[in-house]
Amino acid sequence: SKSKSKPKSKARTLTKTTCLLVVLGTLVGILTIFSLSIGHYYHNQYADDLLSRMSGMTAFQSSQSSLNGEASQNSSRTKPQPNAQGSLRDEVTKKDGNGNDKHGNKNPFLIGRDNDDNVLDARHERSVFQSIIDRVEWTEQQCAAIPSDQKNTLKNPFQPITDLPMLPEGGVGPSLQKWLRDNPLSSDGNDNNTNYDESGKAYPTCRLPPSTSCNTSTYTLIMMSHTTSRLHDFMNPLLVMMETWPGLTEVIIVWNSPRETLTSMAENTDAPSPNKKKADRNREIQERQYASQLLQWHNNSTHPLRIFFSLENGLENNLLNRYHPLLQPKNEAIMYFDDDGPFWSKDAMITSGFELWKRNSDVQVGAFPRNIRYMSQRMKDTGRHGVDSSIQAIASNARGVDLSPQTQSKHHHPLTFTPICRNVTGDTVEYNYFVFPDFDAHVLLPSGTFLHRNFLCFIWHPAFEELRTYVVTHKTYPDDMTVSTLISHLSGRAPRTFPREITDGVKEISRNRRMLMLEYDRDEREERDED
Repeated sequence: SKSKSKPKSKARTLTKTTCLLVVLGTLVGILTIFSLSIGHYYHNQYADDLLSRMSGMTAFQSSQSSLNGEASQNSSRTKPQPNAQGSLRDEVTKKDGNGNDKHGNKNPFLIGRDNDDNVLDARHERSVFQSIIDRVEWTEQQCAAIPSDQKNTLKNPFQPITDLPMLPEGGVGPSLQKWLRDNPLSSDGNDNNTNYDESGKAYPTCRLPPSTSCNTSTYTLIMMSHTTSRLHDFMNPLLVMMETWPGLTEVIIVWNSPRETLTSMAENTDAPSPNKKKADRNREIQERQYASQLLQWHNNSTHPLRIFFSLENGLENNLLNRYHPLLQPKNEAIMYFDDDGPFWSKDAMITSGFELWKRNSDVQVGAFPRNIRYMSQRMKDTGRHGVDSSIQAIASNARGVDLSPQTQSKHHHPLTFTPICRNVTGDTVEYNYFVFPDFDAHVLLPSGTFLHRNFLCFIWHPAFEELRTYVVTHKTYPDDMTVSTLISHLSGRAPRTFPREITDGVKEISRNRRMLMLEYDRDEREERDED
């Protein structure tokens, strides 16, 4: 009897197992349908919110009355006129279920999610500009809400150091709105914008880089110089990088002087003046060798180094040339060093910095930070809250939360920005050049930074012509803080920092932070004295 009962027991077990699998399969199917329904609902909510937020004129009522009555005229070219409200909703062409426009062409301003579900490309320049406009509007609202007892509380008023007038507070908002109105989307669905630079030439459409670039393994080094005397500073470090740093596949030397400054030095065969000191004569001989070596690398088509002669490419001697799109770096990741350094180690730059950039490729990443000192208690309190918000944002991003500027600008501002209300409260700030604050950085100095090449398009975008003019006409030529601040506003995120020196726990650091600061400030003073 026992032998006959075994088949029945196996049959009952098989039946129970089959029933259990059917029940589990049914539950999984129900949960899947439920999740898709919720996702579809929130996707529609997000798209409607983004479109409604970006349509129409949202801020600057006082300035827009003059803009709305201003006729957009340009004698050198004729451009299609935008709609009266400057609405992005009206500028987007109608599409079919596959994201095509009425002509059947793919509209690059749309991202296909489903057959009939498209939203505006959040990384397109128009979306990015609208995000900055929203942030300026939010700042105006915060300033207007400040209690009267907190207004004009500073004892020391702002003292300008130049006769150059300051840029208007929040002026980037009206400027970008005017640009959006004067440069509508192309109606043929092939080109995103009808962009023109200062000279009237067509300019490409810019897009923010992805938030991560984890599969990137190579990078381009860019250094800028204008005099052969700086060859002594960067040629030896450059040679070490090219020979030993993994992933370095391209080097671009941006030369802001005539080509002859290099060729004449390399071709000079005259003996150094005997009246010079021996050290100076040796230095001159070494300088000729450096110039000759640099040109040999450039003339060798198989060598990774090439020289970009700015003047031969229609540019002037400009500190911003190292960020010009004409450089056309072949790698997405760009590593910057000043021609006089400081030059950080391979461990700091590659093991730490490059890896950090891969995980934050939509911001500026660097090891040479500075910060801005807030003078009012209100800004200090707000700034501390911003640091906490930034830490929370980074932690949330690690869990996969979307922290793109457009997502945050649904609340009209990224959480990490501190409003300055100069017109309302008399707020002033100071550039803090006494310390290098790794954990409270507002801007990064260029040497030892990583940047995605997509930002080059934005830095030289026609919409920011006034900002570039301000940099080259100001006595201090503030290209470093201007570029760093602009990138933060474009991305909606603060820069990320990494340590300049990495030790194994035994090797003593050769220079502490204070010595590095004194050396850098000494060089700055010497350069000012020479000027």
